[in-house]
Formats: sequence, structure tokens, C-alpha cells
Amino acid sequence: MPVLKILVLLVCFCLPEWLAAAELSVAERLEQNKQHQADMLAHPEVEVLASGLGYQEITAGTGAKPSELSSVQVYYHGRLLTGQTFDKQLAPDEPLEFILHQVIPGWQEGLQLMREGGTARLHIPPELAYGAHGMPGVPPYSFLVFDIELIRVSGFRRD
Repeated sequence: MPVLKILVLLVCFCLPEWLAAAELSVAERLEQNKQHQADMLAHPEVEVLASGLGYQEITAGTGAKPSELSSVQVYYHGRLLTGQTFDKQLAPDEPLEFILHQVIPGWQEGLQLMREGGTARLHIPPELAYGAHGMPGVPPYSFLVFDIELIRVSGFRRD
């Protein structure tokens, strides 16, 4: 597919979601974040770490645990607090592979709590994600929620 067609499709399908996500004022988004943190603390299945990361194990894995220098393969789905999807692996049958220290701090911390074969939900505050700058599809000061399945750990790791 030519690059121009891909860009047109992205604009047509993603722009309405990006604009809707950006409709909240910074003050409204910060208030929404504060409420989400309170909800996490009240939820017995969510462990809130000192960094502010919320970690909810869905399925316990039995394999290796990654370190920040490990290469990992994951399936993932990222949403804003509004429920809007802003990111997921492109092909449902092809996991994303990366070295853990190359991603946002919330992923680095959360994935090191997981074992191969496990699934978890990470509630990532803005300071462990894209902060005040945001990124396309993620407005500034956005709290992110990721469902992640850790498929494989390779390279340097700890068990």
C-alpha cells in the first residue's frame, strides 16, 4: 500500500480519537488522574508501587523474569482513561519485540514484575509515560492503561 494511502487512513481513522482525547483540559485530565489513583488504591487486586505504577496480575507466568537489558516479546493493548485505544501491536499474531530499557519507565518497571507466559494490566501515571509532552494520540499528562502478555524473554535476564 502506498505511503500516502496509509497516511490518509491514519488521519481518517485516528484523528477523531486524537481530537476527542485532547478535548479535556489539563486541569480536567489531572483531576481524572487523581481519581484513577484513588480507585487503584481502593482496588484490592491492584498493587500500587512507590513510583505510582499500578500493577495488576491477571495470569501468573511461570517462565523467566526480564531485566532492563532483556529482549522481550509482548502482545499489548494501550488505552487512555477514557477507554480510547491509542496503541497496540499491529498484527494480532505478531508480538512486538524490544529491549526493555528502550521503552517508557512504566513498562520497564511493570514488565520486570512479570514472568514469561503471564499477563498483567499496568496503570501508568504520566510521569512514568509521556508526561507533560504527550505524543500523537496521547495528550499531555495522560494516565495510560496497558494490558500486556509477556510471551518471551531472551538475552540478559534474571529468574
